[in-house]
Amino acid sequence: MLATGLAVLLAVGALAWLVRGLVLAVSAAEGKLGALQGLLITVVVTGAALTLAWGMWQLQNWARSGVLFLLIGVGLYYGLSQVFAGASEIFAGEQVKSLGEILLVAVRSLGRLAATGAVPAAIIFGLLRLDSDFEETRRQRVLVDRTVRYILFSSALSAILIVFLILLFTMREAWDSIRHVGLDTMLLGTIWRPGSIIGNSEAQLGLVPMIIGSILSTIGAAALGVPISIGTAILLAEVAPDKVREVVRPAIELLAGIPSVVYGLFGMVVLAPFISKTFLIRYNTGYGLLNAAIILAVMIVPTITNITEDAIRAVPKRYKEGSLALGATHWQTIVNVILPAARSGIVAAIILGIGRALGETMALIMVIGNSIAIPTPLNNNPLTLFLSAARTLTGNIAVEIAYAAGLHRSALFFTGVLLFVMILLTNVLARHFMRERQPLR
Repeated sequence: MLATGLAVLLAVGALAWLVRGLVLAVSAAEGKLGALQGLLITVVVTGAALTLAWGMWQLQNWARSGVLFLLIGVGLYYGLSQVFAGASEIFAGEQVKSLGEILLVAVRSLGRLAATGAVPAAIIFGLLRLDSDFEETRRQRVLVDRTVRYILFSSALSAILIVFLILLFTMREAWDSIRHVGLDTMLLGTIWRPGSIIGNSEAQLGLVPMIIGSILSTIGAAALGVPISIGTAILLAEVAPDKVREVVRPAIELLAGIPSVVYGLFGMVVLAPFISKTFLIRYNTGYGLLNAAIILAVMIVPTITNITEDAIRAVPKRYKEGSLALGATHWQTIVNVILPAARSGIVAAIILGIGRALGETMALIMVIGNSIAIPTPLNNNPLTLFLSAARTLTGNIAVEIAYAAGLHRSALFFTGVLLFVMILLTNVLARHFMRERQPLR
């Protein structure tokens, strides 16, 4: 009964839509092109509705699925519209509404949503209960499976297409700098002095200072963050009791959700004064590679820890049991058996963490000092190199793109291309190391 009623309702609605579209097309004032477009849309919608009506009349399962998706989509659209309308009413005006007014608006919006959504919800519930009444032939099942497979395949291809379009766009914008300045000049030049800054056409667009800054900050972050991450992963996977895991694992996951600007504020307010007071060296302001490396190390800890823990847990238990049976201690088993077996996953985790560090922008802008000179030690100690200010490739783009023009803007896009290639290489390495190792024979 429900299916028959829906079929009649769809057919009547389709015919009404067709009549409305014909009337509007005949009386269209925007010209023949607009009338033709409106008529085409009307025919498509009418055909789809009549097809669904016929399927519901014949108790076809594909028609039921189509009606369910249609009702759910309309319901989501209307529900979000009510939410945004209520939010607009609450936050509109110059003064903040009282709690009572906010509750009144919320109740009114929920009431409208419940009143208008009761009938569609009842129809969805009824169609779900009538699952056994709808027929589905073997051919229809095969067609549905094939359609879903094509949709999933298209989704996977869309990621490749997006990456290709991003690379194509950045390469197009960077082509002027490649043609007029040259790859060798930008990749080997040590001076960054764009003409749009100094006011003449003799721009110097060497990216070596930023390349060195990115590499040094990433190396420092890896040196600080990788041991902490691997140690934490070993603790969570092999050593810690359940109560400790319940506390440490959410804390690690919380680090991944903190915005990068908050890390930058922490580096400015806490780390920079601490570094400047701890290392009493001339020109040490606390803003430099060490500050950036510490911040990046904290930011990559969740990525490396989670992947390393998964790699350790993926090691077959018989490896551990065999080692313990031969008389090895738990720590000897971890160092000599479990970690070597999980080596590919651990290396992949480190590479992905390095990729995360290379792509960071906002936090580094706030703590690294943004010097466009090549980092040099502040005194005779080579380790003071990490106390000097620097600039990364990502920071170079973020700081100067707002006012760049001409070759300067194109060179910044080439910086993006260079970053794209570097991160792509790190992902390729991660993909290589994440491949499953061949079992021993």
